Amino acid sequence: MSFKAYKAFNRDMTCRGFKYEEGETYELEGKPILCEHGFHFCKELVLTLAYYSADDIIDNCYAEVEVIGEVEFEKPTEHKGCTNKIKILRIIPDEEVKGMVDGKNNSGEQNSGNWNSGDWNSGNWNSGDWNSGDWNSGDWNSGDWNSGYRNSGNWNSGNWNSGDRNSGNRNSGNRNSGYRNSGNRNSGYRNSGDRNSGYRNSGDRNSGDWNSTDRETGFFNTKRPETVNVFNKPCNLEKWSRAYKPDFLYFTPDPGIGYKASFRKSWEDANEDDRERVRDLPNFDADIFYEISGIDLRQGESA
Repeated sequence: MSFKAYKAFNRDMTCRGFKYEEGETYELEGKPILCEHGFHFCKELVLTLAYYSADDIIDNCYAEVEVIGEVEFEKPTEHKGCTNKIKILRIIPDEEVKGMVDGKNNSGEQNSGNWNSGDWNSGNWNSGDWNSGDWNSGDWNSGDWNSGYRNSGNWNSGNWNSGDRNSGNRNSGNRNSGYRNSGNRNSGYRNSGDRNSGYRNSGDRNSGDWNSTDRETGFFNTKRPETVNVFNKPCNLEKWSRAYKPDFLYFTPDPGIGYKASFRKSWEDANEDDRERVRDLPNFDADIFYEISGIDLRQGESA
């Protein structure tokens, strides 16, 4: 789906050595890669001023553009983006640009920082309202790099988080993608332990619900299980716990490229020893590994 954004240029309408013209559409082959490949833009005109200052308005020009192609955004704020297809809708007259920003490059009101498009911001590069941190695109944030609302921590894309790097809502821990978690790295809901993908667990690493023990896949359990399924077969939990697990298995999925592509990238970045040692995992099954990761070890080589 296309949307309107803003782009800044040198006065001769060049940007990074590429010359543009009003009314023209431009397209590149391949996926856009921020700061490497594609046409860059900002969601708000004021955000372009971090790259082409309004103090030098006689040397720069600014345009409304239509983003048509695939997009990669700067994370987590999404202030800046890159696309492989863009249309230059119109060049904004100098006087209109001056009227859209104040002396500190803000387009909102009562801002004490710079490059803010919302209101009552005391930090920089905020596009929401009432932010006291930096690079926030939501509202009422007191931390930094938040794209949600009412966050007091950092790098949150959800709402009402007081921890860091949360993508869900109302988390007080860190790196949670679910809701109302007080522990860390939970993807489920209302967990007070760590690394739970189920719900209402007070233990750690549970994928079931209401468990106070660890590594349980069932419900209302207090005893630690003796066996777990590994590659679809039972495995002694102690054996699994002691097994060497290569670092590349603990990758962070990139939503821009998908789960399997992220898995493969982590594999490609791993050292040769770790690639070989994945075969030493208990119950290792190359067919299952390929189905999950997209990495083909069935003939002894990666695809």
